[in-house]
Amino acid sequence: MAPAGLLLALLMLYPILRGVVMSFFNTRLLRFDQGRFIGLGNYEELFADPDFWNSLHVTLLYAIGTVVFTYIVGLSLALLLDRKLPGRGVLRTLFVLPWAIPEIVIVLIFVWMLDAQYGVINYALVELTIFERPQAWLSDSRLALVAVIMVTVWQQFPLAMLILLAGLQTIPAEQYEAAMVDGAGALQRLRHVTIPGLRAINVILVLILVLNSFRRVTILYAMTGGGPARATETLSVLTYTTAFQYQKIGYASAIGTILLLLLLGFSLVWSRSTKQPD
Repeated sequence: MAPAGLLLALLMLYPILRGVVMSFFNTRLLRFDQGRFIGLGNYEELFADPDFWNSLHVTLLYAIGTVVFTYIVGLSLALLLDRKLPGRGVLRTLFVLPWAIPEIVIVLIFVWMLDAQYGVINYALVELTIFERPQAWLSDSRLALVAVIMVTVWQQFPLAMLILLAGLQTIPAEQYEAAMVDGAGALQRLRHVTIPGLRAINVILVLILVLNSFRRVTILYAMTGGGPARATETLSVLTYTTAFQYQKIGYASAIGTILLLLLLGFSLVWSRSTKQPD
């Protein structure tokens, strides 16, 4: 275990500890070794910064939206693929494709599809009379977060689908047969057999989805850069722009440390609240 432990310490623990230490310094990106120790100064400035609280609010909305809709889409498709359908292998391959495409490629595709003038999504919504006119998805502060949530769900639903499909195949068929004998309908079987049978899988899957939502940068930054008007600026995007655009590495480290504490706190609370009693 020693080589693996050493590699883990070098690649993960040291950068995390280094970032926490740097959060107590006033330092720039290109001169971080010449920083001045200011104690909790970065944290005091952070908690008084309205941009931080806005990013925290956006992060929570983004995480809730992506987790809920990813789970719904993933469970729906997992239930579909769990049935004996013709061409099930082909469908499974097609559904996994979004997960195999690099995020930056997905962004380029959806930026074109969401274009206010030439986008196919606007064309379809107008033709279906859902909207009266094309929408500026990525330049409208009311729609930008919806757009990035939609793209994120499309990119990561295969992960949820595969995990839930594996969980569905561990539920004994006898439980469904017994429920059908008792007169349970499809929704009742879903509620009383499927969901309880996926309990252990759900704990892991929701934790993974939440952690991914909090730390995701590529889709958000490449699509909107955190805009318009900071409508899509999550804590991860704020950390990135503060460090590499404004070169305030100490302040960015403070944001990253707060984000780390939030994720650790959520992981502990979620694990304890979902732990089955002995």
